[in-house]
Amino acid sequence: MKILSVRNFCCLALLMAASCTRLDEKELLYDRVTSDNFGQNDAEVVSIIAAAYTNLYGSFGSDGNIMCLQEVPSDEVVVPTRGPDWGDGGHWVRLKLHTYRANDPKISGTWDFLFKGVNTCNRVLSILEPLGTPASKKFVSELKALRAIYYYWLLDLFGNVPISTDFKNTTPPTNNTRKQVYDFVEKELNDVMADLQKTGPNDNSTYGRVNYYTAQATLAKLYLNAEVYGAGPQWDKAIKACDEIINSGKGYALMANYRDNFKKDNKGSSEFIWVIPYDEIQATGFQLPHMTLHMGSQDSYQMGGQPWNGWASVQEFYNSYIDPAQNPGPQGTVVGLDQKGTATTGTQDKRLVNFIVGPQFRGDGVSPLIDGAADATDPDGGQINFTPYINELQPGAWRQSGARIGKYEFYRGMTGQLSNDWVIFRYADILLTKAEALARKAANWNNAEALAIVNQIRTVHGGVTPYTTMTAETFMAERGREMFFETTRRQDMIRFGTYNSAFRFHPADASTHVNIFPIPEVVLNANKNLKQNPGY
Repeated sequence: MKILSVRNFCCLALLMAASCTRLDEKELLYDRVTSDNFGQNDAEVVSIIAAAYTNLYGSFGSDGNIMCLQEVPSDEVVVPTRGPDWGDGGHWVRLKLHTYRANDPKISGTWDFLFKGVNTCNRVLSILEPLGTPASKKFVSELKALRAIYYYWLLDLFGNVPISTDFKNTTPPTNNTRKQVYDFVEKELNDVMADLQKTGPNDNSTYGRVNYYTAQATLAKLYLNAEVYGAGPQWDKAIKACDEIINSGKGYALMANYRDNFKKDNKGSSEFIWVIPYDEIQATGFQLPHMTLHMGSQDSYQMGGQPWNGWASVQEFYNSYIDPAQNPGPQGTVVGLDQKGTATTGTQDKRLVNFIVGPQFRGDGVSPLIDGAADATDPDGGQINFTPYINELQPGAWRQSGARIGKYEFYRGMTGQLSNDWVIFRYADILLTKAEALARKAANWNNAEALAIVNQIRTVHGGVTPYTTMTAETFMAERGREMFFETTRRQDMIRFGTYNSAFRFHPADASTHVNIFPIPEVVLNANKNLKQNPGY
């Protein structure tokens, strides 16, 4: 038995209010309880619903699940094969080339993760709904909203998935169409909306949980992508959902310092609509330092474990933060590299803190980090120097090539897991969603309100000159700079029609069937009522 505090999290603590809560064995036996012995107060109900939330911990900050499928196939992230490292049967390369297979592990793992979330919600609902206690009733709508969000992710990634809401029904389900899943998500969220709590970005009572504004953010994203999902344009609905958050009066606002959204102690952000409250000891799973840093970086940060030297940013994406047409601004100049490795200079966007580049040093900040196994062809030699340029996707990407992903603050003494809270929905994304919906509705990317919203983000977060005019391409570039590594890029590229085009390490796709992933082979083998997505 453990006493769990909000700030220390311990997996279940994202469900707790500001006070400590004692949880006992009943949290492990929640499928056996009845109204006679459980569910009579908030603390007991919270301990039941914890499992539906703790499933999220392995989904975003790791090299698998949603993070993997939304980022690696896009033009902003790459996982190159560095000799014997990160070959992994070729599935990272297949994600980048859009030649993924139904038996690829990250695809199967994402399906399993999402349906585990759905199944857990169904199981807990099968307990809570019959209880009928005041304590249980107010959580039923919250869980239905969480289940709808799991289905929103399934809709986006896999399209034609089975809808299952009855935990006791053991009949193997059949596919629903993508449009049917869209309709389900929309209806479920709208049906429970009035019952959800209207708490602000840092209210401890719902921090890390689904509230009214989380549901509205999900609807905004659902409507933004409605055409892709087969529901036709829904710009007015998208704008309305965004305005529910923007005009809420709950304190949502852009942070004056972009970096503060992603620092170690980032709980105070006014942009947070929904987060996963990680803790490197008690609520682990946010392993970005392991994923991206060089093995030698263990010494730089005095890490408790050795990094794996994998994930990096694509060079052209890194260079999109550098505007060579402008004079050096207050942030000074930076050096980027074009596709041939030629140096370029330009004005630095303050959001370049998303990356780690340049020579790396030991923990003393003075002694250079040396890689004794550096590639013989690497012009930088043994001194570790993170360069945006990556010489090849496979098999011999240089060990120190690639701008590393530093969006979330790394800190001395970290275990390799992070205590930063991971952002699922953020206020800046809602502003950009509204701006895009306004521009698309008007069929005019220079729509005055849309342009003003984008320029607000450019000036506050980027510290760069506002746009005087805007196109689909410049909007997409700005969205990319702001939303880098927040699991939106694949979705955005599909909506803007660039996902299937040629970009670094990715030739143009022969077919758009790759815009949704295959249903895992193991799932089809277990359930003969399901049919594979077209093209696989």
